[in-house]
Amino acid sequence: MSTDHSLVSNIVARVGFCSTMIFCTIQILLTCFVKQSVFGSYKFLITMFAAFGMIFAVVEVVVYPNVHMLNTGALYFTLSRPLNVSLDVSKVLLAVYTWFYAFTISLLAVLFIYRYLAVFNQKHLKFFRGFSMFIWFSYCSFFGFQYSIGTYTFMTFDDISFAYFHDEVPLRYNMTLAEIPAMGIVAYDPVDGSIRWWNVMCLLNIFTIMAIQYTIMICCGLKMHWKMEDKIKYYSPALRRHHQQFFKTLVIQISAPTMTLFAPLVFIVCLPMFKMEIDMSVGVLICSFTMYPAIDALIVMYVVSDYRKIALKLLKSVTKKIRTPFKAPKSGPKSIAKRPEPMSTSTQVANE
Repeated sequence: MSTDHSLVSNIVARVGFCSTMIFCTIQILLTCFVKQSVFGSYKFLITMFAAFGMIFAVVEVVVYPNVHMLNTGALYFTLSRPLNVSLDVSKVLLAVYTWFYAFTISLLAVLFIYRYLAVFNQKHLKFFRGFSMFIWFSYCSFFGFQYSIGTYTFMTFDDISFAYFHDEVPLRYNMTLAEIPAMGIVAYDPVDGSIRWWNVMCLLNIFTIMAIQYTIMICCGLKMHWKMEDKIKYYSPALRRHHQQFFKTLVIQISAPTMTLFAPLVFIVCLPMFKMEIDMSVGVLICSFTMYPAIDALIVMYVVSDYRKIALKLLKSVTKKIRTPFKAPKSGPKSIAKRPEPMSTSTQVANE
């Protein structure tokens, strides 16, 4: 059964990869046609988000991460061995995948910070220009390293966690635990039921990173919802429309990642703490993470009118070029030289 789940997870990962590559590429191309004076640094941020989303999708289909939940334990592994690398390198790749996840949700929080400052404190937008952008790249990278290093450190097998999953892996995946790149945690000691704090630190680390980013998104979103209308009523109609459109984008960008990025991982992180009798693969939830960059690109292109206008303009232009070779050349009715009609007898007489 779990082998079937792994197959489904791979299919979901490929769908996420293809959709992200297509829609993020379209978004980046359309962004190139958007006026810099209208979007400012936000143009660079959404381009960077789309680009990292594409890289995240590539890492996804290379690593094919999977998670198996077993009672109070969670096994993080992959049945893939990209480029036939060693087990140790494959484990590092599993940690690298978590770096991209944390970078993605952190960059999403940065987008909310930018939109908040663009409305309420524009003088601080200087931190989003030029080399100051490195601050935000460092911010996202910091949480990426915190997540990946924490995962690699706290999830490394010890005797208890290795023995906990030793019999389950051959039963579910037709491979021994020693043959696959894997890491695992066991929240409670199987013998005395005491909390295994070293493994629980991994769960707390993940939860802390998610909580920080999600809190930033919620706080910025709520304050914009409460005060934005009063703040932008003195703006020009065009600028006011842009702020309203981007606010709608951010509202949807709270709902979409909640369902695709945060809720699945919260479920996985919290489940081992409840001492439930479970035995299931949740790799589909992990592999669905790369669906979000594609969803985000669709949100931006749908809500922001400038993207729709540019997309329709380019679509009409491409359609016109495609149709032109297939159009039959317009040819009017052939003009036939008319012979002068012989004059009637009466006309001849009149001329004479």
